[in-house]
Amino acid sequence: MFRCSSDNINVFTEAVVGLIGKLVDDTVCKTTIRMFPNQKPWVDKSIRDTLSSRTAAYKVGLATGNMDNYKIASYNTRRAVREAKRRYGKKLESQLQQGGSRSLWQGLRTITDYKTPSRKISNVDASLADELNTFYARFEAAVYCTNGADSGNSDNGCLYVESINAGNAFTITECDVRKAFRRVNIRKAAGPDGISGRVLRACADQLAPVFTEIFKLSLEQSVIPTCFKQSVIVPVPKKPQPSCLNDYRPVALTSIVMKCFERLV
Repeated sequence: MFRCSSDNINVFTEAVVGLIGKLVDDTVCKTTIRMFPNQKPWVDKSIRDTLSSRTAAYKVGLATGNMDNYKIASYNTRRAVREAKRRYGKKLESQLQQGGSRSLWQGLRTITDYKTPSRKISNVDASLADELNTFYARFEAAVYCTNGADSGNSDNGCLYVESINAGNAFTITECDVRKAFRRVNIRKAAGPDGISGRVLRACADQLAPVFTEIFKLSLEQSVIPTCFKQSVIVPVPKKPQPSCLNDYRPVALTSIVMKCFERLV
């Protein structure tokens, strides 16, 4: 439907990405979880439910003078706490016994109560963001000027695009795109387009045909959709007290769909 409405790859891609984001927002259930600083790691919903029932039984016992229900609720609370601690202990043991390094370090952090030290940027002025943008884009600006001067397109600012030989052309199949989506790491954060890895892996069969069409159109026109080229740059301080722009390491958050496209190419 979107392909027939417009031949512009940017309009086509933005329409598809926008529809996927709207469908995800309308269908995925969201839950708000309240966390307290003194909450134990083994406290779950069952513990909170038993505590609420014990409090209700205590209030009823004070009003009626019969504390039998309160005694039963207290016994159920103690039993639920023991069961929650046992489940939490088994979870820690499984993290340490698994062969993956990720689960091992998660178990050690949980046992030692390790918290990553927060590094706050002292200068919160808006001019710092502009300076970092200019600092990070200095190499791209140099390449832009060089290519524009060599190709004779320095007036209109167009980059030189090398034509693809007919012998080197290749195609991307729907099966390849489906396999690439199924291999996506769901732990990675979504890019500026808002499409998460969990959505790509769960809906690989449904999303593979439309993204295959986008990838083919991109290769035919030698144009990358604008929404796939956007990224969110997060400056991470290299030192506790950064003194210059070079003390910030840029961490780019890019589109997961574009990463799959790069792997296929």
